[in-house]
Amino acid sequence: MTTIYLKSAYGKPSPGIIEAAARGEAVVVEQCDLTPELLLAHDGLITGQQLDQDAMLALRPALEAFLDNGGRWFFNGHVVRPMIEGLFQYRPITAPRRADFDLSSVNRHPLYDGIELKKLEANKGVAGFYGRGCNPLPVGAVAINGLGTAQVPVDWVWQRPSGGRFFSHAGNDLGSMGVEWGLAPELTARILAWTNGGPCFDPWPQNPKKPADILPLAEPETYGGLKSSTKAARRVVAPSSGTYYNVRSLEGSRYGDTFDVICTPEDLAGTLRPQDVLWVPCRTPVQRMIAQKQVIAHHLQAGGTVIALGESRSDLWLPAIDFTETPTNWWWWLDPDASLGVRATAPGHPLLKDMGDREVTWHLHGWFVPPTGAEVLARDGEGRAILYVDDVSTPGRMIISSLDPMFHHGSHFMPATTRFLDRFIPNIKAYINV
Repeated sequence: MTTIYLKSAYGKPSPGIIEAAARGEAVVVEQCDLTPELLLAHDGLITGQQLDQDAMLALRPALEAFLDNGGRWFFNGHVVRPMIEGLFQYRPITAPRRADFDLSSVNRHPLYDGIELKKLEANKGVAGFYGRGCNPLPVGAVAINGLGTAQVPVDWVWQRPSGGRFFSHAGNDLGSMGVEWGLAPELTARILAWTNGGPCFDPWPQNPKKPADILPLAEPETYGGLKSSTKAARRVVAPSSGTYYNVRSLEGSRYGDTFDVICTPEDLAGTLRPQDVLWVPCRTPVQRMIAQKQVIAHHLQAGGTVIALGESRSDLWLPAIDFTETPTNWWWWLDPDASLGVRATAPGHPLLKDMGDREVTWHLHGWFVPPTGAEVLARDGEGRAILYVDDVSTPGRMIISSLDPMFHHGSHFMPATTRFLDRFIPNIKAYINV
């Protein structure tokens, strides 16, 4: 049996996946190359949190046929599109506290045999990476692990009535959990074993334990999908890669009205006008923007504006970007006396209206050396630029940052990032006159 590891993110898969591919237990497939024929030629499927759910929705008949034939799908992340019949939209825990992220077993699954759940619950002492809510249980699914006293079903497995099994892990990729305990390689191996027909519930539980009847979950949101605009005035154009965090940030009610056009990165060439503002959201899979490098260069040469936020490696598809990645310290705030030293260094700039150091501080992913003449708005503790405006490198304008607020807002994780966007988005709209 062979599993497709569907590669949606930029860069190489984990060593465990690469080794499994070398042994013939897995095949790495770029998401853009997935076809119904390829899917139906394999028995297992692993998808990660950067999955393009819009693209998968277009493959819904093939996905259901794959499962009907006995296939197994291991899904990481938040469901925001009904990619197969029976799935429901992800729902986060309402106003969670630390205890709401306590991880416990509901029905012990072989994938977790011998693994202490406390070692997965937090990462460097910070909880929430494993999960912050759930993809609601389909009819007949069995909860595996739960969060908090209500045991919100962050992990479950579903034996579909028409065939196949679907394993849901509603958090950051399970194969990346437990790093400080050395568990990530073992989890990756177990996920692969499961998709290749390895141990599951056998026999299927007839009277499994269940989470609480009433779960402390927020109501589902309404997402409108891709959209266009024919207005003659300046438009804000956002390329969506169909990731759950793109969908929530761009289409959700809080910020959805900001974006006049939401299209795929591949549709930018036929969409952008010189007067438009191109806003590339955080953690857009980099390969999809690299493919649009010439389109974006043309937009800037025509006087257009580009906003590029963090973890999308703008240095690989924008001109005149000098960027250095840094290791991320997300646990610094556990020490009440600690400080990242981040500073809003241009408090009078219109983009920083009503914003101070607190609004630009959560964690860091890297820093820039802006070109001479660019205006730096925020710096890290070493005085290096993390947010700046470049009106000098091209006939257009670039607003560049290594901060990643839209990823975290879209992931229901780190309220500081929503606070940033609540101020930054109105400031952007006023600054670019839309």
